[in-house]
Parts: sequence; C-alpha cells; structure tokens
Amino acid sequence: MLQDQAGEPSKPPGVHGNAGQSTGRLSRWKASPEFLQREVLVIWFVLRNRKTPWHARVIAGSAATYVLSPIQIIPSFIPFIGLTDDVLVLAVAMALIREFVPNAVLQEARQRAETAMDRGESIRPVAVRKITVLVAVCWLALTVGLFLRLHWR
Repeated sequence: MLQDQAGEPSKPPGVHGNAGQSTGRLSRWKASPEFLQREVLVIWFVLRNRKTPWHARVIAGSAATYVLSPIQIIPSFIPFIGLTDDVLVLAVAMALIREFVPNAVLQEARQRAETAMDRGESIRPVAVRKITVLVAVCWLALTVGLFLRLHWR
C-alpha cells in the first residue's frame, strides 16, 4: 500500500474517491467485531444528533433498526450468513452516511463512539427497547389499517 509523507495510507495513482477501498474496508469489518460495534455506535450517535440532515437520519435509523431489531430477514444466530447481512447493511449505511452527514457531525459521533467503547457502555438495551416498540407500533398500525380497509369496503 502506498503511503504519503505523513505515513498515512494513500491511494494509488489514478484511483479516485472510494474506488479500491471497498474491498479492504469490507474485510476490516469482517475481521474485527470491535470495529463493527464502533460503527454501530457511530450510526446510533449520527441518528441522535440534531444537526444530522433528515435523509441521513432515515438511512441511519433504517440501518440501526435492521441490525438491532429482534425481527430480521436472516436471523443473526444462523452461522456466517446471519451476520453477513448485518455487515452488508452497515457497510452500505456508513458509505451513504459519509456522503450525506457533515464532517463535524461524523467526527463528533466517532468521538462519542470511542468514549462509549472505552467506558464499556452499551446502547443495545436502550436501542432494542426503542426499536421493538417502533416495530410493534408499525405492525399494529398496519394491522388496524388493513382491518379498517377490509371492513369498510
């Protein structure tokens, strides 16, 4: 890998944007559960920040809901593929969040995630409770809507 004068990794000549980095980034996600936890925390703190644009909040909220929801398309307890879908959802969400969220908000979320990881804090109980209520309310609204639609045909 090429390095610049400060010793930081740099892109090969002719590579622009995120091209060439996605494979390395995805393998880093698979290799480090701690990195995955940190990215979930970053998404959570981006979602909770009032300075985050609404469309980025929708992306962050959707990703957090999918990953932390008790109801998933592929349950996480299934070996390999159960977590692969979570990693894929988080990778896509983080790529989009990097595009839409101001750098100051993203840096603040990263700092808060680092602090939370250092302290051993977990957002999971609070997040799961909120997401479970959200999923239950959505199902209830859908059920009531369908009932009313079928009843008053």
